[in-house]
Amino acid sequence: MGHLTYTVRVGSLGGEVIGTYTHPGPGEPKVGTLLSASALPGGPWRVSDYVQTDESAPLNNTLVVEQILDP
Repeated sequence: MGHLTYTVRVGSLGGEVIGTYTHPGPGEPKVGTLLSASALPGGPWRVSDYVQTDESAPLNNTLVVEQILDP
């Protein structure tokens, strides 16, 4: 699968939207993937859940993140 764009939400699939994210590496982010503060302000963040479709549309692809307080 190519690089998808994700809507990023805090805490749950219904949580606050804090931005969008496109994973720079091979594959796509999964639970446990770390997102740097340079990739998404306010971080670093850890992916705790996700919804991924075959379409590269941020409304269809969602990452749920939790802030890492002590990186």
